[in-house]
Amino acid sequence: MSSQYSAIHIPAGCDVEVGDSVDSLENVGVIPMDTDSSIEITYDRSVVQGSKKEQVLTSIRNMKASAKTELYQIRLNVINKLAGDVMNVTAVPGTAVTGRTHSIQAGFEKGRLYILPGQNADGSAVTVASVKQGSTALAAADWTLAKDQSGRCGVILTSAGAADATKAVTVTYGYTPAAHYKVTMGAATVDIKKRMVRFSKRVDGKLFQVTLYSAAMSNGITLSFPGADEENPVRIPIELEGSLDTSRASGDQLLEIIDEIGVA
Repeated sequence: MSSQYSAIHIPAGCDVEVGDSVDSLENVGVIPMDTDSSIEITYDRSVVQGSKKEQVLTSIRNMKASAKTELYQIRLNVINKLAGDVMNVTAVPGTAVTGRTHSIQAGFEKGRLYILPGQNADGSAVTVASVKQGSTALAAADWTLAKDQSGRCGVILTSAGAADATKAVTVTYGYTPAAHYKVTMGAATVDIKKRMVRFSKRVDGKLFQVTLYSAAMSNGITLSFPGADEENPVRIPIELEGSLDTSRASGDQLLEIIDEIGVA
């Protein structure tokens, strides 16, 4: 028999932290002021009856907590922590790249702009070291560096140039990208890593705090990409499922609530 407590209300404006332990908690965002958030506790209730159908023992098991809220748009590495490490997130520094090559395949069209995959973060033109067909360098009159309407840099093989369209062209160039996060995901099986998640807010110096000892997102990942004219911060829906941390003492394995606000 499954039962459910009344929901525990999470105040709007709460800070949300996530980490492997109390000492490693990292602030990952704030719950919007107009968001209604709550935590629900569920469990299976077992009743043992005597020979005369009298209730002789009641117990609960499989206790869980589920939290539902929203966070303002947060960094990809933070989303991954909440999601349980289902993504591979790499921080890539914005350091100069030299000697990168890009191949324009045989059968290319002269006069067409071929965008280079690496771009300067500041929007300036990349530095081209050489443009070759095989081991033969093309002359300056055979190609030109240009940009498309969005500012991306590329190479045009000129219509009057000597480049042979039946042979591939190799462009060697350098650029300095912006520092960024690189994310990859997808595998037949991915183990979810659960972490401690804490909601906290102080009102007039008094603390309200809920800590889920072992939780991860249960609603999948929604990545929003705002339009250029959008003024409001993008929100990410968050649904967490908390389970028992059996490494802790019995009776203190699911969550902790500290409520100084409700004290008279």
